[in-house]
Amino acid sequence: MVDGMPLIKIVNSKLIVEEPEEISKLSSAFIGRIEGGKLVLKPEEALYLMDMRNFECIDEKNNKLGFNDVALMFIKDNPKLFAFYNAYRNWRDRGLFIMRLKKDTSYGKRKIAKYPSKKVSFPKLNQVVVYYPFDMFAVSEKNTTFMKLFADFWFGQLGVYKQHERGKTVKFDIFETLFLLKHCGIRVRNAESGTLIEFEELMKLAMKNKKDLKALYEVYEDWRLRGFVVKTGYKFGSHFRIYFPGVSPVRKDKWIHSKHVLHVFPKYERLIISEWARAVRVAHSVRKTFILGIPGMKEEDYVKDLHLDFVAYHRENGMTITPTSGDPSFVILSLSEDETIGGAELATALKEAEKVGLDLLLAVTDRETDVTYYLTRKIDLPGSKYEYYEIEWIQP
Repeated sequence: MVDGMPLIKIVNSKLIVEEPEEISKLSSAFIGRIEGGKLVLKPEEALYLMDMRNFECIDEKNNKLGFNDVALMFIKDNPKLFAFYNAYRNWRDRGLFIMRLKKDTSYGKRKIAKYPSKKVSFPKLNQVVVYYPFDMFAVSEKNTTFMKLFADFWFGQLGVYKQHERGKTVKFDIFETLFLLKHCGIRVRNAESGTLIEFEELMKLAMKNKKDLKALYEVYEDWRLRGFVVKTGYKFGSHFRIYFPGVSPVRKDKWIHSKHVLHVFPKYERLIISEWARAVRVAHSVRKTFILGIPGMKEEDYVKDLHLDFVAYHRENGMTITPTSGDPSFVILSLSEDETIGGAELATALKEAEKVGLDLLLAVTDRETDVTYYLTRKIDLPGSKYEYYEIEWIQP
């Protein structure tokens, strides 16, 4: 001990605890590992003990080291060391156990959310709509064909939103227009040129205004082909809102509010964590399930050097699980509020969590060093070639 404080020593670049009483206390709390009668600590464990448990640290020349002195010894090996440490500290502060993920470990406890899916037969339509390129909407006169399409499949907006009996037109957003052109045979006339345009031409034209439209459309089409109704999620900070098969905008016995929002994160894009998290929190605040889709991932797109950080033990039936009493509940990736993450990186983290067999928990350190947790769960959407995940804000 130094000045009555428990001691960590640096010996051959290892962080060591030598006092038998402290070794006993720490090992029983699943901190460190015993080697040759001494306790060897990971950097995050040593930093936690120094920061929160009043441990002192000295080097081989008996020089006293502070938190930053120790952190700087390991920052080259782990540039995100602070967020990494803070996730460890926060979980420990909750009275829960956490430790590094060991390579090639699998638990097989990952849960999958099963969604209904059915094949849908869409009608062929001998109709022409006029597409306005700047506004990315197609418009036609209201007629019995479109009235039935609206009632049966909720394509377009008949009349005025929630007042479909008013007005003489039906409007289709760009995703609906592309889908109906490809799958229902409608014809689309460019309002500016006056000429009829085909699917690929319309896609290229629309992408001039919205570069990620192709990725968004692929996800829209994927859910529509499985019987879901997909409408704008603008009011909820996401790309789409989702209604399960069978809902109708005109039959009161079939009307329900959407309970899911869907956000598309193209593999080539990068987002600041705070922006991405905000969309999840907005969905949570209006009691909607947030669904994330990362379309078009190929084997070569996955990030080779991305590794998950920790396995985290939680509670079952009110009892705290320890590394000797049960398996972990989550695998954790630590992040900070102001860093960016790419679609391919997040897809890789989700894939790695699947290999580990645990639900992925994103631990985000904010600028006040509080940690917010986002739980991801894979969705089973039968027949889909893409992967989707439910993401929810949780308080462990």
